[in-house]
Amino acid sequence: MSENHFDPVLEDLKERSVGRLMQADTFDASAFEALKDHLWRKAEGLKHEYSISKQVLFSLRSAVATIRSRAEYLPSVREQLHWANDFESILDRLIAGETLDEPQPGVPRIV
Repeated sequence: MSENHFDPVLEDLKERSVGRLMQADTFDASAFEALKDHLWRKAEGLKHEYSISKQVLFSLRSAVATIRSRAEYLPSVREQLHWANDFESILDRLIAGETLDEPQPGVPRIV
């Protein structure tokens, strides 16, 4: 199965993280971590693709937008604002065809 096909696991992870934050104003760090890990695994399979599914893009943009919007009025989410940057980084690196293991420009390697 292509990484661009509909992914029910991704949909479930998005609901448990983004959906829960939207509906219950509850930030579940472990759910967002699971979403992030799954997206990085998908990035491996998408590295050489010329297109990225709308589901993947929507999951990333939803995570960023929801975290930022809830951080405006929830101090507990404001403390987790760095997660929005993490998801934006995943999107940027997906677009560039990069994966988690590849070095980022301008970031020194720790040996």
